[in-house]
Amino acid sequence: MNNQLLLTFNDTKKMNVFLAFIEHLDFIENIEKIENEDLTITEQNFEIELIEPIDAPKNNDYSVEEITNFASQFPTNYLWKAQDIDTYFPKDLKISVQIIQNQLFIMASPNFTHQVISEELGFQMGSFIRTHQLGKLLYAPIDTILDEDNLVQPDILFIAVKRYTIIESGKIKGSPDIVVEIWSPANKKKERDAKHDLYEKNQITEYWQIFPKKQKVIIETMNENGEYKIFSKATKKGTLYSKVLEGFTIETESLFENIKENEMVEGK
Repeated sequence: MNNQLLLTFNDTKKMNVFLAFIEHLDFIENIEKIENEDLTITEQNFEIELIEPIDAPKNNDYSVEEITNFASQFPTNYLWKAQDIDTYFPKDLKISVQIIQNQLFIMASPNFTHQVISEELGFQMGSFIRTHQLGKLLYAPIDTILDEDNLVQPDILFIAVKRYTIIESGKIKGSPDIVVEIWSPANKKKERDAKHDLYEKNQITEYWQIFPKKQKVIIETMNENGEYKIFSKATKKGTLYSKVLEGFTIETESLFENIKENEMVEGK
């Protein structure tokens, strides 16, 4: 004989959070929402243990270790959703927290090299965009929600004027026209590959990858089959071209010339 547990919620948001949490528990056989917003759960063992995160961060002033410890309170097989960032984490995050294919990635703050490259590319690209009134150039951290299973924070992104509709309530909900990732040693191949596949799947027209250690830049664009193909690349020296920003070029060495040799970090 199956046992039942009836839970009543007076807050729809909390109910939806609870539903998202328990839908992956093995002993739950059936979930039914009743018209009056009660929730009936039919389960096999009647051994429900609610795992609720404790010691949740109360503000944005915390370390990577602290937020990692907080996230570890969730089940190891928890499928993260984009909405979980708003539900569980404090506002105005200073640490990059991203969700890629339902997995949570917690990133350290960008190092000196990363910031110098971002500033230089942003200055040159941003000047071109403003001069020609092409759209908006934005910088991390800004949540970019590609779908409910994927929330990323590209280092730099561009949105064309005609696509401003994807900017909602201080977040990006949809695919930007250009994304730029500046890779550091903390970004493992698994993450790089996952983001490449994710950006390709979501038809982001142009994807820049910058590898500081090798002073290498790869720019890929969508072909007619919806797949990424290299459009422009260079290592240490050479001119880089953008397809989306027609007419924009940048010299590769200008991205790295302000970085002293002893400040270069180990990277890919």
